[in-house]
Amino acid sequence: MAKDPILDLSTLIDRPFINIDDTRYELFTADELSIADSHWFSAKGAEIEKLAAGDDDQAMDIAVSELAERCLVNCPAEVFNGLSGTQKLAITEVFTRLLLQRKARQAGAIAKMILDNQKKTPTGAKSSHGSNVSSAALRTGGSSKPRPHS
Repeated sequence: MAKDPILDLSTLIDRPFINIDDTRYELFTADELSIADSHWFSAKGAEIEKLAAGDDDQAMDIAVSELAERCLVNCPAEVFNGLSGTQKLAITEVFTRLLLQRKARQAGAIAKMILDNQKKTPTGAKSSHGSNVSSAALRTGGSSKPRPHS
């Protein structure tokens, strides 16, 4: 039996937070995002990457602002609008890192499950570490010397 779960889920939300002018503002967590929200964040991130490669600074500022605003829980408009573009970008970067950490944990859980399954025999029993002795059959006759070509 496994000792540790391969995936640990919780319905309790413990939100990370940032401070803006000494006031705490929470960020949404990946676990509370709907599938549609997750897709929106991915699409907006891809849009920002494309805009960063170009020279439309105004479009990039708008996209970063939209993304940063959706990362925050109940941040008043007057507080959010007082942030600079680089501060909004910092919010999106922190939020993105949090999402990536979750994906890394999921990937680790999947990798652990695969490795654990590879350690088991087809019957489900764990395989032994084995021996370094060859299991090839020994020769029972004949010579090991090469034969001359005729």
